[in-house]
Amino acid sequence: MTASTNLESKIQSASQTLLKMAKDSTWNKFSNNVKFIIKEIKDNSDDFNKQRLDRKIENDKKTPVNLNEIMPFLHSLYEDLYDINLYIYEASTKMTIIEIQYYLKSSLSEDYRLEIINNPPMLHCKIAMPLCLSHKNKKFDINWEYRPYLIRLGVLWMKIKFGLFKI
Repeated sequence: MTASTNLESKIQSASQTLLKMAKDSTWNKFSNNVKFIIKEIKDNSDDFNKQRLDRKIENDKKTPVNLNEIMPFLHSLYEDLYDINLYIYEASTKMTIIEIQYYLKSSLSEDYRLEIINNPPMLHCKIAMPLCLSHKNKKFDINWEYRPYLIRLGVLWMKIKFGLFKI
């Protein structure tokens, strides 16, 4: 089995790890029925909030598919893949959508690219955590990123807590 063909089983295994991480970290009940969307990571100087909103608009236009439908595309990129990140994009009791984000070696500086040209892609599972809970060990809503009222409430709470905003 080549490294490229082994990629599907690694992503499948990482997806199960991601689901377990999310279930341990969040209070939501969500499905193990998983579909995928895919996105290239681009170097971007926009602020985090703008990136998140743009990502939501772009991802909402995508149709989630099974992993085997995305794999031919990833296999075609395999030699140029530097990093693969799995995120839970949206979770409900009927379906969980995992976003596969990938970064290409061709996007790296030439000096560094020459150092890592023969390295297999890295694979990471990540859960976006609300800033107001990042220093605590509390469970949170897995879908918080795309619920603007939760973000505003969290920012307000942080400002009050750290004395940056007085009531």
